[in-house]
Amino acid sequence: MKIMKIRLTALALALVAFAAGGTAQAQTMRVRGQITHVDGDSIQVKTVDGKRLTIALSPDATVTSVVPAKLAEIKPGRFVGTAARPEANHPDRLQAIEVHIFPPGSRLGEGHRPWDPEPGATMTNADVTAAVAHARRGALTLTTGGKSFDIDVPPGTPIVAMNPGSRSLVKKGARITINQVATGSDGTLSAKAITVTTARNWPPK
Repeated sequence: MKIMKIRLTALALALVAFAAGGTAQAQTMRVRGQITHVDGDSIQVKTVDGKRLTIALSPDATVTSVVPAKLAEIKPGRFVGTAARPEANHPDRLQAIEVHIFPPGSRLGEGHRPWDPEPGATMTNADVTAAVAHARRGALTLTTGGKSFDIDVPPGTPIVAMNPGSRSLVKKGARITINQVATGSDGTLSAKAITVTTARNWPPK
């Protein structure tokens, strides 16, 4: 149990870094791409825009595993996070951009706040108080701080489960996201957390 708590704490810290990706400090950058080579703690990454970077992972770097999930897996009582944009014709409702399911026991970043990567968008990390899944539409009601938020989940919305991962996932061919890559005074790149995903449509931005 103690080991699991430690892993969940480490995962929480990694996901905080993910949630803060849009507002990271100037000396850090976000990297998305695919690992082309691994040499000990050093990985070479081909980014989504074609750059080739070498990044040093700290020996105790946190690894988060992101796997595809389905709306039907989200039940009342689960804790999820969703980025969403206002619906044009229904200002009292939101439309999900992505939904991520946190591990049981995690209450990472609970609350409702602006989400930087898209103007007008929000991030809501909260308890699911209602969930509806149909073939053509889905909907979630999330409640936090005494307020409820109705969120439509259109078909094709990326839905993933985020779980503690192991260093064995950091290998050639793996698709990764690192939300805070630090640049040293000598130009070297380093990171303390990495997310490995098998979900092809995540992250959406």
